[in-house]
Amino acid sequence: MQFLAGENRFYVPNPDGGEDIAEITYTLIGHDKASIDHTFVNVNYRGQGIADRLFDLVIEEMRKQKRKVVPVCSYAVKKFERDAQLQTIKA
Repeated sequence: MQFLAGENRFYVPNPDGGEDIAEITYTLIGHDKASIDHTFVNVNYRGQGIADRLFDLVIEEMRKQKRKVVPVCSYAVKKFERDAQLQTIKA
């Protein structure tokens, strides 16, 4: 499965074309923050850890950019609640 970076998002393209299999989007806030505002995985691909990998890619990118993260979508909120190590990057 191929994970790609796009403009303010990471995603898994559909190899057959058409709608992406999964995506996570974020919005940059000023020079030092970003909000994770949308996470989606096609129902046929859920339960395979795709959302986790997309989330990890965003967190890795925000760390590179030295940005704090505001979790907005329910998936991101739950990830931050469950992982104490993420508190160091939370805005």
